[in-house]
Amino acid sequence: MTHLEELEQLLTMEREQDIVPFLQRLTPDEKKALKPGLTKLAAYYSAFVEVGSNGWKSRMTAQQAKMLAIAAFVCYDSNAFQRSNFHFTLFRERLLEKVISWYMPDWFDGWMQEMAEKDTLPGDVNYWQMLDLHARGLLTLTPALVVSRLPMAINGNHRLYEPARLFEFPITLTEHFWYLFEYPSNIHFSDSWTNSKKTGELEPNWKGFIQQYTGDDTIDRMRVLEECLKAVNRNFNKLQAGWFVDLLTLLKPEKAELMQLQPLLLQALSSPQTKAVNAALGYLKVLATEKAFDHQALLDHLPQVMATDKKNIITTTIQILEKAGKIHPEIKPQACLELCAAFLSKEEDLQAKAAKLILQWADKNDAALSEQLSQYAGSMLASTRHALQELMKDHEEVETAAHEETERLPLIGEHNRIVTEDLVFFASQVFENNVTWHFDLLPAMLLAAQDTMTTEMLWQLEPALQRAATVLKRPSGNMGLLDVTLAVFFLNYGKWMADNDAGYTAKLNDAKGAQHWWRIRHEMPELEHWKTSRTETAVYMPHRKLLILALKKIREKDPLPLLSTPTHEPGWIDPVILVQRMTQYLSAGVQPDVLDLQTAIARCALQDTAAALTLVQQWPAGEYQQLFTFLLNAAALPQGPFTMEAAWMQVGLTKAPFTTYEAFAAFSYNRLPVALLNGAYEWKTGGKPYLAYGKYNAEKREYDRYMSEELVMNITFPEGDILKGSTPLLQEYLNGVGQYMSVSITDVARLLLLTPNHPDVLLARVLQSCQRSSGYYEVNETGIVLNTLKTLHSLDIPLSEMRYLSIALSMLHADKTVKGYATEYWSSRLPDRISSEKLGRMIGLQQRVAWAPMKRLTDLISAQTQVSRLQNEELEMLLTACLSVFTETPVKDLKKLLEVYAEVLAINNSNIRNAEVINLLNAWQGSSTVKKAAQQLLKRVVPE
Repeated sequence: MTHLEELEQLLTMEREQDIVPFLQRLTPDEKKALKPGLTKLAAYYSAFVEVGSNGWKSRMTAQQAKMLAIAAFVCYDSNAFQRSNFHFTLFRERLLEKVISWYMPDWFDGWMQEMAEKDTLPGDVNYWQMLDLHARGLLTLTPALVVSRLPMAINGNHRLYEPARLFEFPITLTEHFWYLFEYPSNIHFSDSWTNSKKTGELEPNWKGFIQQYTGDDTIDRMRVLEECLKAVNRNFNKLQAGWFVDLLTLLKPEKAELMQLQPLLLQALSSPQTKAVNAALGYLKVLATEKAFDHQALLDHLPQVMATDKKNIITTTIQILEKAGKIHPEIKPQACLELCAAFLSKEEDLQAKAAKLILQWADKNDAALSEQLSQYAGSMLASTRHALQELMKDHEEVETAAHEETERLPLIGEHNRIVTEDLVFFASQVFENNVTWHFDLLPAMLLAAQDTMTTEMLWQLEPALQRAATVLKRPSGNMGLLDVTLAVFFLNYGKWMADNDAGYTAKLNDAKGAQHWWRIRHEMPELEHWKTSRTETAVYMPHRKLLILALKKIREKDPLPLLSTPTHEPGWIDPVILVQRMTQYLSAGVQPDVLDLQTAIARCALQDTAAALTLVQQWPAGEYQQLFTFLLNAAALPQGPFTMEAAWMQVGLTKAPFTTYEAFAAFSYNRLPVALLNGAYEWKTGGKPYLAYGKYNAEKREYDRYMSEELVMNITFPEGDILKGSTPLLQEYLNGVGQYMSVSITDVARLLLLTPNHPDVLLARVLQSCQRSSGYYEVNETGIVLNTLKTLHSLDIPLSEMRYLSIALSMLHADKTVKGYATEYWSSRLPDRISSEKLGRMIGLQQRVAWAPMKRLTDLISAQTQVSRLQNEELEMLLTACLSVFTETPVKDLKKLLEVYAEVLAINNSNIRNAEVINLLNAWQGSSTVKKAAQQLLKRVVPE
């Protein structure tokens, strides 16, 4: 019987007691020879097998797991043992004890250190085991090893608090204990590891232990205090650093101790953790009136402290300076200079406190202070500037920057022309998600290259085809379903070309690699029968149908181009190019594909169409000439015959989506509600009842349910039998997003760019799915909203109500990037391409019911003041419109919004003339929460 057969027999019979004697008999060479067979046995026993119906478990029993763990430890090297996962089992039930008396691999010590450094040490390894191994000379106790397990050593069986164990070995408290202050660990979770059993008044955990034994001088109390302060600057994570701050607070250092700790308290002001800075400032405030207070060191740290945006930190700092200035008046000149940093905050009371102290201390002839104040004047609130005006006598008038209006470029031009690259180079880039139009350009370029494609060129496309095969099998996280669809198209193209090019086929047959796309071509789905998912939503169909059309043209050697391929970023078609493409169809006497024609019409840039219209007039008289005249001539009305209803409807929806044409009255599409075609949906923001979950009911074994209400922005989508006709409109597909809009983040831009002239149909679905609630901002939904905003930003088209709603909701979004893009959209279109009044009313309709926290809006407005005079005036218009739609019942945090409004009015030196706002201010005087703010604003009222 071979050693492998003997081992297999031991495992089969589960003779755990015989595994050690068996392994002890093996020589080093025999252990090495056993390794391959052991690996196969481990794989066999580790496999999961089906048990009963819908049940699975490992083939391995508990005894077999222990036997395999011991065998692997003895026969494997460190890498193989780590990969086996038996290292978790090795430390259970003291299995290691059965081996180390007769065998210990030379890699064990280094392996343990490595696991500690990588934080992958098995959970069953405890501090006491490591001490025992160290005592035997088998393990070096490095700080990383110690701190990985010492935090758990304070609790024993059933996680009961057992502090006495820490006194069993002197090294624990004389050396290892102090590692906890010096190295990263999970000591901050210690409070939850111990049982809730109380020990007197002390917490049954590390904090209680330290409090107890520093109190009786068993542990050096002053050293603990010092180490707590040093810990906050040791690059620990927020939770660990916060734990040491809590410990310091728990120990309640006395004033005499704080005097000794003063240098470390000042150093703690440099901590990246605001909790530590707050705590240090609190203690320094206690010392501020002492003569021994190191006021100069405090001044040296002030720039960093004042640079924070935390109100409580700056407030405490001002209080410390106020106290210290009474004892050390020599600090006043420099303190005034440092206090100017408080004006970066938009908090009115904070600026007022800083200004008050500066006015008390300042020398009116201090040129340095006057210069410093002038540098911060742009961020001062109007009340602060007024208070400090005398000190800024040379800078009384603070001019805001001139508004730099974004240059308005035409929809299409050289600035955004899509340049056709070399096909081979382009194909290598197409699956990298660099730009949206790559999806459209690849099939168009392959179609155009039919007559010039050679075997050599096909072979040069191999890397791109291989990339497509990878995308199909394992798409990366930044890819959407359209990327996979394009990969299927490209692989189908490659297979078709190989089937019709013997030379190319021969090269492919010689290709190496089991995963080469040609070797797995039989598993490749056919594009015509492939869908993005088993329940593919209709919104994905247009792109797939256009790819099927392109592949059909290639297979039939059809030289006519696709009409819908964009010519300019992000998804526009030059009307001249579109007419030229259509001319080819007319010359050939071929009718274009209906969906291809619809998409081309929807993408046509209608800004400057004179040249294209001239070309259309040269066509033979007939329906196509009438159709394109209607598209390209803004004043033209539809004139029959109307045999291509879908194309005529698409022109109407692209050119004037909210216009009803009597000529289309008999069209079959009139069976659909018009809102489904032009995106003019009804919407409302307010409370909506829903069935909420309560507490778990043990008797019923289910959660109690109760009626509650949530604040939502809800869009009403009318019922309609979309996609029922023989030639669906493009907008019908865009309505088919599924119940929960299952659209990938990276796909949303390409889908919106199917109708760049009027993207409202799909935009409304995005809003309903991703921005219905201000508290709903998961990663996927936020990504979709952000990509939607980027797409809208790239389309310089007039705003509709749905687009105003999109920008308004995004300006109230919780994500800073989303909010930033929405704000940039607004500011870049001032003054005449966006109405601040309409946007303000749209925002007001959300905030009058407190749809989003008011702080989001007030923070946004505060950050946008002082950019330019024009923007300040537009902010005033926006806020006036926003407030005008509020009700007489004050919403939460209305006071802050009124304060921001007052600041904008003060900056602009404006008065209030809006009757609706005046009436509301008069009503709000009756509310204690906003009475003062309302009365201040009423002083600016100018009756009409």
